[in-house]
Amino acid sequence: MANAVKNTDGESKSKPQTGVMDLLFNIDSLTGGELPIPLLKKVLFIAGLIMIYIYYTMMAESKIHRIEKVKLELDEIRADYTTQKAEYMKVGKQSYLSLAMKKYKLEPSLVPPIKVVAESEKEKE
Repeated sequence: MANAVKNTDGESKSKPQTGVMDLLFNIDSLTGGELPIPLLKKVLFIAGLIMIYIYYTMMAESKIHRIEKVKLELDEIRADYTTQKAEYMKVGKQSYLSLAMKKYKLEPSLVPPIKVVAESEKEKE
């Protein structure tokens, strides 16, 4: 049998050294020095549920960000559409058309249009 090695002070080195983790997470007094398997199963199950909750929360937040991004894009496209429609309606007015046609030396007609009726339609009446 081996004898315990003693210091010069006369004490044995059988006392385990305590680290930072032992100081922070010392549950030996609660568990009696054994690993509580039923408690460990419950803790792991709850940790898994928490991980699933975090995952779905992150997915929901990313979807919210994408929705906001698409809404801003839609508002920008809607504003462009409104602007282009207003310009189109403005250009389509006769007063603006006559100004645009002056560079081609065309003027608006002063004679009102006449209805052209085909002979086959006259016979039907």
